[in-house]
Amino acid sequence: MPSVFGLLDIRIRGLLKEKGINVPTPIQSKAIPDILNGRNVLLIAPTGLGKTEAAILPVFNEFLVSDKKSEGIFILYITPLRALNRDMLKRTISWGRRLGISISVRHGDTTPSERAKQVRKPPDMLITTPETFQILFTGKRLRTFLKKIRWVIIDEIHELAGDERGAQLAIGLERLEELTSEDGHSFQRIGLSATVGEPEEVVKFLVGKRDDGIFRDHTIVNAEFPKENAINVEIPEIQDTDIELSSLLSIDPNIASSIRRCRELIEEHEATLLFVNTRDTAEILGSRFHMWDSNFPIDVHHGSLSKQSRIETEDMFKDKKLKSLICTSSLELGIDVGHTDFVIQYNSPREVTRVLQRIGRSGHAIGKKSKGTIITINLADFIESIVIARRALYGKLERLRIRKNPLSVLANQIISIATEYKSVEQEKVYRIIKRAYPFSSLKREIFYRILRQLADQWRIKTVDGKIIGLKKSRLYFIDNISMIPDERSYDVIEITTRRKIGVLDESFVMNEGYNGSSFVLQGKPWKVINVEDGSILVTPIKEIGMVPSWCGEDIPVPFEVSQEVGKIWREIDKGVKVVDYPCSRNDFKKIIKKVEDMKSRGFIVPTDKTITVEYKDNLIVINSCFGTKVNETIGRIVSSLLAQKIGESIRMGSDPYRIVLESSRPTNPLDVKKILQEINPDTIEYILKIVLKNSTFIRWYIIHTAKKFGAISKDFNYNNIGMKKLLILFESTLILDEALDKIIWDRMDIENTRKVLRKIIEGDIKIIIQEMTPLTKEGLERVRELALPHRPDSAILEAIEKRLDNRKITLVCMNCFHRWNTTVKRAGLRPRCPKCGAIRLAMIKSSDVPNIKKRNLTKKEKKEIRKLSTTASMVLSHGRFALLTLAGRGIGPSTAARILMKYRFQDLKDNEKYRKELLKDIWNSELNYAQTRAFWDD
Repeated sequence: MPSVFGLLDIRIRGLLKEKGINVPTPIQSKAIPDILNGRNVLLIAPTGLGKTEAAILPVFNEFLVSDKKSEGIFILYITPLRALNRDMLKRTISWGRRLGISISVRHGDTTPSERAKQVRKPPDMLITTPETFQILFTGKRLRTFLKKIRWVIIDEIHELAGDERGAQLAIGLERLEELTSEDGHSFQRIGLSATVGEPEEVVKFLVGKRDDGIFRDHTIVNAEFPKENAINVEIPEIQDTDIELSSLLSIDPNIASSIRRCRELIEEHEATLLFVNTRDTAEILGSRFHMWDSNFPIDVHHGSLSKQSRIETEDMFKDKKLKSLICTSSLELGIDVGHTDFVIQYNSPREVTRVLQRIGRSGHAIGKKSKGTIITINLADFIESIVIARRALYGKLERLRIRKNPLSVLANQIISIATEYKSVEQEKVYRIIKRAYPFSSLKREIFYRILRQLADQWRIKTVDGKIIGLKKSRLYFIDNISMIPDERSYDVIEITTRRKIGVLDESFVMNEGYNGSSFVLQGKPWKVINVEDGSILVTPIKEIGMVPSWCGEDIPVPFEVSQEVGKIWREIDKGVKVVDYPCSRNDFKKIIKKVEDMKSRGFIVPTDKTITVEYKDNLIVINSCFGTKVNETIGRIVSSLLAQKIGESIRMGSDPYRIVLESSRPTNPLDVKKILQEINPDTIEYILKIVLKNSTFIRWYIIHTAKKFGAISKDFNYNNIGMKKLLILFESTLILDEALDKIIWDRMDIENTRKVLRKIIEGDIKIIIQEMTPLTKEGLERVRELALPHRPDSAILEAIEKRLDNRKITLVCMNCFHRWNTTVKRAGLRPRCPKCGAIRLAMIKSSDVPNIKKRNLTKKEKKEIRKLSTTASMVLSHGRFALLTLAGRGIGPSTAARILMKYRFQDLKDNEKYRKELLKDIWNSELNYAQTRAFWDD
């Protein structure tokens, strides 16, 4: 059978032969003819099956045989990330150079000289990002060059289709369609996608609609044979050596056992990618591997590292100087890892598509099997992982959902089009936007409401059925090229040691970062003391209680995955033999043993068809196997309705398997059960919007949406406006509507919540009330294990004392007025003047205090002596302990005197209990000061 390569130009065939590529891959055999025939094509294949060449080779062929008579850009290649797949870029540019096709790259880091060169002499093919694509429309010459485009290739299109960047790109493609039609032609659209659950949605996103409302002609080309995957899930047993390792690495034995097992697997293979879900986890694992063996050939790779650092690490891995990389999603796409023969996923991957993408990085070639193991550290993680692994092996992928009519993007694109055209008919703009799939159902009424709002804000002008671009339109465009939220970062500073413990995004600070709120960072709970520009001052807290963010930024677990986890619990409970999950039978027996233990104690196991409402003290836990978003939805509604019923606030947190409610006093679990049974499924969206309007949760969404509408400036300081004023400002506007819709889309699941509530009403899902069970306690304890500070109270006090001891101070002798610099610790228990030996010493914190002499005192010096006498009396009575107190931040002489009057020097000197009480008093005074004044001066 002749090869499809025979359809290509002789120059391409010669280059293929030179590169030793003689046989097309299955995806190339299927895609090349369709692309040569001019069809819009979506190529779907796992990584490593040659889909990039399946797209660019026929496009290069058509370019080579075409009759181009004028200069311009003919091929546009759009990638989701600026640093995406450097190896692919090298290969593509190499192909172009050998075939005489000029190729340039343009993105945010492209130098001005290179940009100017592209304007003077446009390349035949331009590789760019979605954001830079938007900029191309505004340059006079570039816009002319865009009219020549005949082919658009969108790489990793599945990464874009579901978010606002994708909606912006979809309109961008229609704007490009409008330009090329001016030149008398259209362009061919080619999308490259990993395996997805809804290919029809992705292809609709790619091709859009014609003016008559019909989707453009298209075809979906799927890999002929799915790539073979071998996935196993383990929960390592703790061995004797793990106990010693846990002590060496200062970690729990179960974590030590997981690290030991990861190392064993790495040593068994040539090259291993070790995927984790967060950057913190990557850093922690990397540090522990190096603590264990500094020569072990492993390194860390994630998006927060510098570009140079990432490239060096990648090169060392490709050169086989490293056996393994600990990585986040930074390596789900990107470098060519052709010799990788194994992948480890540390903890549950949370999604089927994610594990397929990650495991697919091994065996990165035709005919090779992708192999990987998921290493879990607890039973809950294990059962979730076996469900995800099984669904991956059977091709049960999550649905890819595309949000319809995101109004932030609509406003952004209307202003951008006004900037592009200067003056354009309103109906033309509506027609362009409506062709993009995310906006294909856009109502004309909403479009015109947006126009009126933008005109009221003077971002555009509307005259006689036209949209006129203004100076403000261009200023807006410069600030809002990207739909990615332009977020500030806040340093989190621990008040005990003044060290930086991490960084929080602006969205979290706006919603949860008020004084007194608590959150989890680096696995520990913290209480906010004060928020200043760029910084948050926090204190560690011992009890996690109900921390709003304890599920944090975790990847959401889908409804279907959590339901299957619940189904396993139910079938084991009924005695059904559960098989066909990719794990050892011994590991699976641990689940069976847990169910048997629960039943022996008379407890009910929560399943996909049973909700358990469990209580202890002021805590209620709703065990519900409904996934991250459904539990968030139910939790918000139930906590709000319960708060109304009992007349006090309820704190709520959720994860894929439970909802936690905490109040200041015990709550009747029957109230919770009744609320769950009585929620009308048809009213939940209405209830949610009311609940969200009354929460701090919506604040960041309103600010972000208002910025994208141009209603407030990019550098707007939200600290100057309260929540009530913000709501009043945007009440009854599309900005508030969009903010609410976006929260619900991002964080909630209306559709599946309705299903759950209907099943409760119909009796298909039962609700059981029982005391807190061991299974629930373990679930909460896992959160505590991650969240408890590593130091107990006494250690925190020791840290405070150490900080105060190292505080630089100036002492003045009240006898001879000699002054000297020292630290609290060096001053000693009973400090003396080094010159005259006197013990009546004053402590000063300011270096600009006048150098007082004994004779002929000035009026100012006499006044200063009276001030110094106060602290000198304290030092005389309490020695070092007075210096410790005065060294505290924000503690002046009067506050120090109030603290010290409770203690005697001898008690503090001889009794550990009194010394700790003094440190606690100093600590509380510092906290009180921090809540009223900023002190970031050291």
